[in-house]
Amino acid sequence: MEMDINHSKLFEEEKKRLAVAQGHDPADLLLKNGRLINVFTLEVKKANVAIAGERIAGVGSDYTEGREVIDLEEGYVAPGLIDAHLHIESTLLLPSELARLIVPHGTTAVIHDPHEIANVMGAEGVALMLAASEGLPCDFFATVPSCVPTSLMETAGGEINAAQVTELMAHPRVVGLGEMMNYPGVLEGNEEVLQKIFAARKAGKVVDGHAPALGGRSLQAYTGSGILTDHESITAEEAREKLRNGMKIIIRHGSATSSLADLLPLINPANCDMFMFGSDDREAGELLEKGHLDDLLKTAVEMGAEPLTLIKAASCNAARHFRLYDRGAVAAGYRADLVIFGDLKEFPVMLVFKDGRPAARAGRMEAAPAVYELPRSACSTVKINRLLREEDFTLTCSSEKVPVIGIIPGQLITEKLFINVPRQKDGTISARPGPDLNKIAVIERHGKGGGMTTALIKGLSLQKGAIASSVGHDSHNIIVAGASEKAMAAAVNELARLGGGFVVVGADNLAAASLPLPAAGLMTAEKAETVAQKMAAVLSAARRLGATLPQPFLTLSFMALPVIPSLKITDRGLVDVDNFSFL
Repeated sequence: MEMDINHSKLFEEEKKRLAVAQGHDPADLLLKNGRLINVFTLEVKKANVAIAGERIAGVGSDYTEGREVIDLEEGYVAPGLIDAHLHIESTLLLPSELARLIVPHGTTAVIHDPHEIANVMGAEGVALMLAASEGLPCDFFATVPSCVPTSLMETAGGEINAAQVTELMAHPRVVGLGEMMNYPGVLEGNEEVLQKIFAARKAGKVVDGHAPALGGRSLQAYTGSGILTDHESITAEEAREKLRNGMKIIIRHGSATSSLADLLPLINPANCDMFMFGSDDREAGELLEKGHLDDLLKTAVEMGAEPLTLIKAASCNAARHFRLYDRGAVAAGYRADLVIFGDLKEFPVMLVFKDGRPAARAGRMEAAPAVYELPRSACSTVKINRLLREEDFTLTCSSEKVPVIGIIPGQLITEKLFINVPRQKDGTISARPGPDLNKIAVIERHGKGGGMTTALIKGLSLQKGAIASSVGHDSHNIIVAGASEKAMAAAVNELARLGGGFVVVGADNLAAASLPLPAAGLMTAEKAETVAQKMAAVLSAARRLGATLPQPFLTLSFMALPVIPSLKITDRGLVDVDNFSFL
């Protein structure tokens, strides 16, 4: 019965669109005096846009009648922007709040990979993100995380196997398999890895790639498996080789990294269909301050890029790659997801339309998105069933020189250092055994044994207190660093009490600042403005402890990622990533 009702509705909508297109009926909404950006021919022409229901009925100067008319005052009419690769969790916001932030900047669709929450909650986390993003004024399409857990050298909260990938592929807003980070598994023909790829291909959906520095025969083996995007290219030469092998390049412009300057010069009329844009990881404060893809467009034009090509890459190319053929152009039959720019230099957003209705005007939403009520299971993921004490962070080493994680500012990779550090009278190593040295620890928080590792790190520069986080890529165990074992214990205990987030503990062993993230220890239901304010307070408190890095919590979060060289720490031990072994 439901299928019959939907079919009847579609039939009536199509008849209405046909009548408006041929001039038999007035448009439901007529947008007049616009300068239409044609992403097929890369032209700009003055035109009106006639909308019937949720779709465009026709474009041109001969469409003059509408039940409702909006004068665009010669604004540029572009397709709604599409972020081709984003981890929502990195914004620390729930999808409804993220939509409130990005729709006024012209974004009407996002391709997201819920990899972070999946590492905490498994397939349940993916289902939660799909439910939380339902019915919003921005369409959130998911790719199923392909590598959960990322590594067997750490303890994750969740797992997604090939059978679960197959099941999730049936969801109408799942568009593919998420970034395949396990390229060694692909090259080795690992059966579980290949089954996940086959599941996406069988469902007629795409497979996203993640192949930093991969080239030669290995790259051809990787792309030959059906993996046809990459957002990890750093140099133009690396991206050029991938283009030659049929890979589409998602140019990344996020809070942590941006490849715009290096990769924009590659785009030319012959290959412009092969490029898209993605944020990857973007912080709430930066979204508030700078915007979203509109900021990317502005930055790219400042670098000398051609605006029409940029708009095509930020809309049509992403829509076609992810097989969202109902959007990505201002043309008859396409979904009326539109953004009106004041100019093509600064890209001020005048109006945003979603499904044929105004969604945002002059930087403000027309209506607040519905807020998703989190299930209890999502708010009880920090499962540390005891209070930690300072002696839990005792560190000894039989070797004269102690292995130390060396931070490289601005990089995710670390140095593998061996330093001769002084011992205390009982043979243990203090939390601050030398200049710029601190203790670091990872504590399993998923209720799977409570494993814990303590080591040394160089480069955080904490002179007192401690900082702790439940955001620790990729398994998101608790990670803490400090100049005092008492402060480290206090920070972890406070984090457990909050249910996750970021915590700073001062020299008095009391919490100086915190940002609670109760949703899987990764996100919060609070407004972006509140999140940005609390994050600023946390960073300020960390600097008062001596932290000199611009983003100490972001740096800390990647110290537990055992797939990026050279020395990392997990709940299972200190990992020599170069040799895939524990020290």
